[in-house]
Amino acid sequence: MASQRKTILVIHPSTRDPADIRRLLANMGHIAVTAAGRRAAIKALGTVRFDIIFTSVGGVQPGSDRSFVQELRSVAPGSAVVGFERGLDAANEAWMGECDATIQAPMSPSRVEWALDFDLRYFGS
Repeated sequence: MASQRKTILVIHPSTRDPADIRRLLANMGHIAVTAAGRRAAIKALGTVRFDIIFTSVGGVQPGSDRSFVQELRSVAPGSAVVGFERGLDAANEAWMGECDATIQAPMSPSRVEWALDFDLRYFGS
């Protein structure tokens, strides 16, 4: 069980079964909500305060001058942003570098705990 329960928003435009991620995080003692893309995430962030945002979405959206991580930070100040991806290639490296921590997919309890306990140790409260 997690040492401290967190509310976590998981943004997953291509995840096959978001219930798997919710179950993984719930089994670790966290409260998880999933959002299937940018718009759903922004809508959720307008109604609930999340401690942590897990996202596999990054980069600059066409017609915008800021990245999605920057947009998340403006809508949800004080929330940690954790990027997760199957691999770090050049296209993902820039936006993943904006995140407070990263988790390489597939997500597992040990990888999540590492990010929460080690990578985010110095992030806020």
